[in-house]
Amino acid sequence: MSSVQRSIARARQCPYCGRPVAMNHLHCPHCREVVPRVRLAPAAPAAVKGGRIRRGFLYMVLGLVIHYVAARSDSLNLPFSVNPTVSYLSTMLFVGGLALLLYGLITKATA
Repeated sequence: MSSVQRSIARARQCPYCGRPVAMNHLHCPHCREVVPRVRLAPAAPAAVKGGRIRRGFLYMVLGLVIHYVAARSDSLNLPFSVNPTVSYLSTMLFVGGLALLLYGLITKATA
């Protein structure tokens, strides 16, 4: 890497005039404006510990509601027909939610 490339890599852009400013300068040497220092906030915390349990429970409820509507579609007089595979998929959604709920409970118990 050449010295010019190193100096460009160590410079930041002035928000007012757009020219490069050294990292250690507080003022832009071209337009004499104060260049604010940008500090990044720390990374966001990981998901809430009970998130998997809650999400698994919601998937289970969603699977139950979809299965109920699919099973009772004839008696509910819906304006559309429900494909029979929807009941199998909703059962899989329920089982997947149950698995996620159990995984969250086991993770919470071992932590």
